[in-house]
Amino acid sequence: MTETEIRQQLRTWIVNRTRDMPNGLRDDTPILESGILTSLDVVELILFIENLRGGVEVSVDALEATAFHDINTIYRTFFVAA
Repeated sequence: MTETEIRQQLRTWIVNRTRDMPNGLRDDTPILESGILTSLDVVELILFIENLRGGVEVSVDALEATAFHDINTIYRTFFVAA
């Protein structure tokens, strides 16, 4: 899967989970700070990320909240070094 496809999949997943999307979702839109996703949504997002990574698990012990700042950060954290 290409970077563009992964970013689109993440964007679609996030938009489908939110009830109140402020003026669209860009790759630099703060996800948690803007209230787009809750901390409970992040648990499901981690499972979705693992699915996009072909079943490769995310090490939750090493996770920091900053990893979910925006789509740019999610991509860099979970797909560039994956």
